[in-house]
Amino acid sequence: MGASYYDMLLPVREPEADLRDVLAGIGFPRRVLASVQVPGGRIVLGLVSDSSRLSRMFAVNWARAGTGQQPDATLYALARPACAYGLDDRWNGARWWSREHKMMLVFGCGSYRLAKVCVRGICSAVSADDMVFVHGCALSLGAGPDPRRGVVITGRSGAGKTTLVAGLLRHREYSMAVLNDDWGAVALSHPNAVSTGERMLHMKTSSVMSLRPGFFTSAPPGSYSRDLSDQDRAARMLVSPESVYGAGWSTAATVVGHVIVLVREPAGWLPPSPEGEAVRTLENKGDTGPARHHEAFFNGSLILATEQDQLRETRRYRQLLDRTTVSWINNCSTPETLVDNFISAVMK
Repeated sequence: MGASYYDMLLPVREPEADLRDVLAGIGFPRRVLASVQVPGGRIVLGLVSDSSRLSRMFAVNWARAGTGQQPDATLYALARPACAYGLDDRWNGARWWSREHKMMLVFGCGSYRLAKVCVRGICSAVSADDMVFVHGCALSLGAGPDPRRGVVITGRSGAGKTTLVAGLLRHREYSMAVLNDDWGAVALSHPNAVSTGERMLHMKTSSVMSLRPGFFTSAPPGSYSRDLSDQDRAARMLVSPESVYGAGWSTAATVVGHVIVLVREPAGWLPPSPEGEAVRTLENKGDTGPARHHEAFFNGSLILATEQDQLRETRRYRQLLDRTTVSWINNCSTPETLVDNFISAVMK
């Protein structure tokens, strides 16, 4: 199994110095506020950057925060290395996170993909203890007069989440509403999920084509823009959710009753037992254990700089799995088999 993108990210470190003092001598021309919707409220994030491209993409990606709102946390994404701002090189090569001041500082941040991962990690770090951010798709599914089922599909990058959702979209006998494409919050006291409220989704081009074949011949003008911050300028885009999912996109809330965990293992692989091993499998990362993966909790954006961070996420995931039905699906066959296994697990 090859290393995922998350293995190559800058490590998260806690600074010894006060980040406010570090930033005091740097002028910032751009500050953008965004609102991330969560169950029962929202998280307001600030992006401060000297990159006009990152600032524009951030503003297009997320819903605007209300006038006069103060951010719950701020990401300082500076385009050049630390020496360009009169600082020594030790500030390079890391994402500096101040838990006390709810600030993250990154030098040499020209990639919107990196900025997005930082935003996701910050949201998890500042959210309430009764909330968990999950890397995966949240949807509700119905068939005929039966009540709709709220489902979260999670798994490491490349496990087959997009393949599964694309297959479900082609099953017209099921009414499916997608709330979150790849990431979002679930309340734990009464498990429910809401849309993050993103105006545009930051997606792989290959995922868009899988979900909406022929996208580029049918997409209306202004419904997408290429991510020119990526080395491969055709690899990713900002795209309106409606142009990808059509009527299947929803901003409504759903009660989450089922968590589907996708893995890619050899045929004959056995899922972990429910008695505590499921959480240990999720939090594990490496090439050992019952489900090998490189992303702790299948979420490579989490800020896990301390043992306290790890314990907090373990508690959150234990609550989520205790309060929902959990099904492990091994994606080791065809896309059709993957969809059949999902329907069998959720609609039985």
